[in-house]
Amino acid sequence: MQVRMNSQKDRSARYRLNNDCGMEVEIASKGGSIERLIVPDRNGHPENIMFDCSLVTVPAIPRGLSGRLYDTSSGSVHEIDLALHQLSFTAEPFSTTQESGLRLSAEIAVNGQVIAIDILYVLTNNNQLILRYAATTNQPLRLSLSLPIFFNLSGNLKASITQHDLKFASSCFIHPVPALSINPCLQQTKGTPFDFRLGRRLNRFFLDKMFSRSPADTYYLFHQQPVISVHEAVSGRWMTMETSQPGFVLSTAAHHTDTFFSGICFDSTDFLLSSLINGPIPSFHETTYSFSTTY
Repeated sequence: MQVRMNSQKDRSARYRLNNDCGMEVEIASKGGSIERLIVPDRNGHPENIMFDCSLVTVPAIPRGLSGRLYDTSSGSVHEIDLALHQLSFTAEPFSTTQESGLRLSAEIAVNGQVIAIDILYVLTNNNQLILRYAATTNQPLRLSLSLPIFFNLSGNLKASITQHDLKFASSCFIHPVPALSINPCLQQTKGTPFDFRLGRRLNRFFLDKMFSRSPADTYYLFHQQPVISVHEAVSGRWMTMETSQPGFVLSTAAHHTDTFFSGICFDSTDFLLSSLINGPIPSFHETTYSFSTTY
């Protein structure tokens, strides 16, 4: 296990985490973005399984950490974007015999509120990428932290995500994701194209919904184990995602044309506004991505 650092012209740095199984994660200290995620296929060939949606989607989706404050004192929700993807974090790399990692930390002030943010990236020898989000504040507030990552398990964008198989246990959803509200109206997935409890291939999802463009975001609320399973048969790659959040926002991104879906994201953002933090009591949640292959 090792961590390598490369300085950038803007005085930031990029860190490469490597494990003993051929995985590599490249992280930027500016914005906390994951620049590359290298995972071997069934034949041991390492490839990047991420899609950079910041360059081709309209409107562009910035890479990096997402952070938002929510004020609900008026009975409605007022949202403040913290623009964490532009923030320069203090970086602290570490490595042991079983894992390598990077801690990014920063302190920001917003409308008189001081927020201390701490993000931990851990790559293990079990081919797990673990993201731990923590924050404290000097005043009670509602805060959401996440790192949207668009995956394409085919490797190096060789194919569309339409051939990915997706499965997760959710009986309730919201589509499209509206402006945040205190009491959102959840719909039942049963009998709809949004039901992935038994597993579905994504091309059926797109056909059922008859999209002419990239699908709008959909929020899903877990009703059993908060685990998402994704499989791409040609490469043999499996990815499972487990989160401490009650749900996630599923979104896709198109590349070059509206019909070539190049990336899928499972954003474990706190859509239900349940992360109320008070003074020194930290807001904390964790998301784990696990990778394997079939032969």
